[in-house]
Amino acid sequence: TLLLAACGREFNGVCAKLTPEQAYSGLLSDGIFSAIPEGPVYPADDPFSQAKVSLGEMLFWDPLLSGDRDTACASCHHPAYEWADGRAFSIGVGGQGLGPNRTGQQLTPLHSPSVLNVAFVGLSGEPSAAFVSGPCFWDGRANTLESQAIEPIKNEVEMRDSSYTEDDILPEIINRLERNAEYVTRFASAFGAKAQISEETIARALAAFQRRLTTKSTRFDRFLNGDTSALSMAELEGLNTFIDVGCAACHNGPMLSDYAIDPSRPVIRNKPSVRTPSLRNVAKTAPYMHDGSQPTLSDAIAFYEERTDLEVTLDEKDVAPIESFLKALTDDAIYRAVPAQVPSGLPVGGDMKP
Repeated sequence: TLLLAACGREFNGVCAKLTPEQAYSGLLSDGIFSAIPEGPVYPADDPFSQAKVSLGEMLFWDPLLSGDRDTACASCHHPAYEWADGRAFSIGVGGQGLGPNRTGQQLTPLHSPSVLNVAFVGLSGEPSAAFVSGPCFWDGRANTLESQAIEPIKNEVEMRDSSYTEDDILPEIINRLERNAEYVTRFASAFGAKAQISEETIARALAAFQRRLTTKSTRFDRFLNGDTSALSMAELEGLNTFIDVGCAACHNGPMLSDYAIDPSRPVIRNKPSVRTPSLRNVAKTAPYMHDGSQPTLSDAIAFYEERTDLEVTLDEKDVAPIESFLKALTDDAIYRAVPAQVPSGLPVGGDMKP
């Protein structure tokens, strides 16, 4: 079924040349996509506070949270790389440098995705008061952003190191934070004077900051909101192709993801099936796939050419139009601040020197 303007491309033997206004009307009535919310979504049991966000930002950048005090969350999720690291596989504890130039022995088994828009993971339409977040990680094992936020600290390769066991690392981190006067003050400001520094409050602060990392209105969102001049005809053709060949079956909704982990899908590159990733800012977050195997966006699209094991009917001529559309999902005005210092006095973001 023809859903959008095709700029002369034939679908089912019909050549359609719809206006952008007609294309917008058709897309709106179809309901495959929806615009991203204008701001972060905070759950009712972990509401927004600036003190909590500021505390989470310090924790995100402070290598005090790692076993050997050399790695931070930001070591693998840095604003210079759209809050990812531009690597196929991230280098965790003991690593030196930043992004593709980072060196070290501890490689993560899966590609680290960007944490942009994690506030919206699991969202299928307009957020409700009951919305929380999830599923997180490639395998969807964390149901909330709070539960996800603590897992890298416990992971031996990512932040923990072999110096501590999984049971020992959080008590050690809590002890370090309790001995730091600035953190004691910040936790009291964020959670109340009687609140303890705990796994729960650490997770809530980290999650609060990560919810701050959202994209704003892209040209595609402006189109969805009624600005029919926001997309070029080439991008409209790409959007139509994206839908027609089957990409939108999994990449839909406000995040262009159904968040599904479908066990019926085939194993890809000897890895189990993984959660459908968001396509927000996808043009800026190379390399692609859960194994980082596709170096460019066009490579990632072409990976699905002639795939008889998937419900996708994409061929070589479809790659360029789809890529054109996906670039309209980019917001360049994202939050990119890097703290001048962190309360521990350690290097901000860990050992980022080459």
